[in-house]
Amino acid sequence: MLTALSYHLKVRDYFKQQSKTWTFFREAKNKEEQLKEFKTQLLKSSYKYNAETDSLIYDKVNFAKQQLGLDHLPVTVYQAEFSDERNASIIYVDNEAHIVFSGAITKLLNDEELLAIIAHELTHVKLFQLFDGELEIANRIINAIANNYNSDPAYFETARLFKLYTEIFCDRGSYTVVQNRAPIITALVKIATGVESVNADSFLKQADEIFQLNDLTKADTFSHPENFIRAKALQLWHEQKEGAEVAISRIIEGQTDLDKLDIFKQVELANFTRKFLQLFLKPKWFQSSTIIALARQYFADFSLDENAVLNESILAITDTKNISIKEYLSYVLFDFSSADGSLEEIPRGWAFQFSEDLQLRDEFESIVKKELKMSDKKMQLYKLEVLKAYYEVKENEGEQIYSE
Repeated sequence: MLTALSYHLKVRDYFKQQSKTWTFFREAKNKEEQLKEFKTQLLKSSYKYNAETDSLIYDKVNFAKQQLGLDHLPVTVYQAEFSDERNASIIYVDNEAHIVFSGAITKLLNDEELLAIIAHELTHVKLFQLFDGELEIANRIINAIANNYNSDPAYFETARLFKLYTEIFCDRGSYTVVQNRAPIITALVKIATGVESVNADSFLKQADEIFQLNDLTKADTFSHPENFIRAKALQLWHEQKEGAEVAISRIIEGQTDLDKLDIFKQVELANFTRKFLQLFLKPKWFQSSTIIALARQYFADFSLDENAVLNESILAITDTKNISIKEYLSYVLFDFSSADGSLEEIPRGWAFQFSEDLQLRDEFESIVKKELKMSDKKMQLYKLEVLKAYYEVKENEGEQIYSE
């Protein structure tokens, strides 16, 4: 059974909470006019396959529609003019679907591969019909926001991931129709390369080799995951079905990257930063008015937490292999340990100790060395000096960050 991926549902639920935005995009406006204009432009720039004479195409369309539960969907297929780029796309407007082939796809692909591509395109419609069209609404909202040049980059990243997960879903729809992963994979590779003969098993081995060489490999494209990722995701779903979602999310999203935060990871990192600061600022001697004022520049409603302790959930994030997150957290430590001159060298010593405890030592030391323009030798002497100052501070039991 085809079910939307959890990322689709997260995006939908996020925007449904914004009732005015959701209502605005839910209302159907000018769809008839949009459809008329679209058809006119399409007829001017393509050849429209005839349902009666082009049975090679429409028999496959009808079979895929039946398998996907789209029997009543009107579908028209076109061949774009003056295009050497091999591609297939679908436009779904006002309950009508229009599939457009570009380049020599119909000549390059065999019957089963062509069925796989048609099924993939029709599965876009299947996704947008789920939950009474709510995912189609969510798709329009996130893309409208992402395409606004004033928008936060997190919205662009969210739109990108929504598109990538949509392609993964549509590959599953293709599999549902053809009941064989091989033609789906070979069709992808043929379209991408123009190679006339492709072995699916060989390409899957190639994909496995990529992940063996770098287990942090993830999708890095805008609208479609790289073909080796799609092949791997399809293989995982073939073997594990919904049980593969965690592994598939890992190869689509990878680890959190500071430069590529979607709206959900942005919130997660903000929440973690708050906990990180509550832990770092737990010692009473550190809670000067200057330091608290700085914390409230980060979070207007910042409050201290006397019960904050270092636990596995915090270490799980600071132990990331992603250098950008470690550097970000290390700069937070540098910022706070530099803020109040009246505390002298004690905060910097505490920051060195804290970075050690949270597995940020290398990144923090590198930042201190760079920002203070020190040589390696001077840096090590400085570290010993400030650690000594920190160790002379007496902290009571309630100020410790370590749980028993």
